Amino acid sequence: MRIPFTGPVANKRGRVVLVTGAGSGIGRAIALRQAAAGDIVIATDIDLPAAKETTTLAQGDCHAYELDVRDPGRWETLTDEIIARFGVPDILVNNAGIAVGGAFMDQTPQDWDRVMSINVYGVIHGSKIVGSKMLASGQPGHIVVIVSGAAWTPNRVAVSYSTSKAAALMITESLRSELGPKDIGVSAICPGATRTQLATHATLVTSDAETTESVRADFQSIQDRFGLASPDLVARAVQLAIRFDLAIVPVNFDATAAWVLHRIAPGLLRRICAIPTMELAEGTARKAVQYLPPSPARRHTR
Repeated sequence: MRIPFTGPVANKRGRVVLVTGAGSGIGRAIALRQAAAGDIVIATDIDLPAAKETTTLAQGDCHAYELDVRDPGRWETLTDEIIARFGVPDILVNNAGIAVGGAFMDQTPQDWDRVMSINVYGVIHGSKIVGSKMLASGQPGHIVVIVSGAAWTPNRVAVSYSTSKAAALMITESLRSELGPKDIGVSAICPGATRTQLATHATLVTSDAETTESVRADFQSIQDRFGLASPDLVARAVQLAIRFDLAIVPVNFDATAAWVLHRIAPGLLRRICAIPTMELAEGTARKAVQYLPPSPARRHTR
């Protein structure tokens, strides 16, 4: 019987931790922090060389595997490989995600399919396949989903991203209700703007297709300068959620402020979020890059 207010695997040593999207950004920071804590980390990514780079940076036991989270067959095969070599995962961190920027009317069905296949179905496949192994083992476990403050932030510039994150949040909360009584914790980590390369890898539907690459560079510069969280701050939030079995963890100021407004003044939040358009966001980013002084060098993890 565990101590109240502690997670099911909080006190276990040498836990097997499977992290998706661990080849960069938040996923890499989580993998590095868990390996340093003495866990056996399975760093997965669709980009295997990037996952291998994570293992070379880790100060601890970290192993790289290729995983496309959209593929349930690969999830099944990989999970069986991990169990055969390391045992049933104690912790699953569903981190892999992408963004598509652009207004609702400008995004195509293909844009929506791509976002939902990774941000939503990737969570579904991983949680179901790995979660079923946790249940069958009869041992405690923990599932973490890296959601986003965008889950409660309606907007006009990345509607498919916000929608996918809202879906991921509801999946997480529903799983918590189902698996909690079976000694499997489930937590949603919700960072706001974080210094990763999300903007670099995002698909952008811009007002002028010829300027897409320059807009992408501007957005990345703004994310690097003004992101209020580092990937490692998010990784620390993951550890906190696992330690205390927390349901929802807003990570930084902007995500927390949006969460408060979403709860107590949703109409005001909608009014605020209705202000930015894609054209306004592009113009503001361009001027900020041109006229605002660079912030002090700030690290992000790839």
